[in-house]
Amino acid sequence: MADADRTAILGGTFTPIHNGHRALLHKAFQTASHDGSGDGHVIVGLTSSELATETRSDPAHAEQLGAYDDRHAALDAELGQLGESYTATYEILQLEDTQGPAATRADVDALVASPEAKAQRRAYELNQQRRDAGLHPLEIHTPPFVVAEDGTRISSTRIRNGEIDVHGRLLDASE
Repeated sequence: MADADRTAILGGTFTPIHNGHRALLHKAFQTASHDGSGDGHVIVGLTSSELATETRSDPAHAEQLGAYDDRHAALDAELGQLGESYTATYEILQLEDTQGPAATRADVDALVASPEAKAQRRAYELNQQRRDAGLHPLEIHTPPFVVAEDGTRISSTRIRNGEIDVHGRLLDASE
């Protein structure tokens, strides 16, 4: 595929948006953007509320994610701000299944995946599915984990539990 048509894709629930998510989003824009002709494109799959419920080990955790429309608005605002530094455009699609459009779209070049073992396994399986369907495998781009002040990775769960803020600063449990 020509550089002008370079497309990177990633997906998730993105709530609350934290510095780990920002690292993934920056990697997607970096992967799609380039100095040559064309601008590149980033596709962000935002997990539907139904899929979030299906994929959580405890479905009650999905309720903590908030409404899809609210998550979409927050992600769109974040992408608009991040995207100002890059040439690539972006779009947000609703994810209704764990593979999303990355499994079937021939115009996608790269997948941005978290360093978590589960995400890496899904990326491998997705590429196998693409090969089986006669599509080219995607480049896999993985930024490193972003760690909080305590050296443990930033996660939405830690934020929701009140351990850290979205930037990885430790919160005082007595507050």
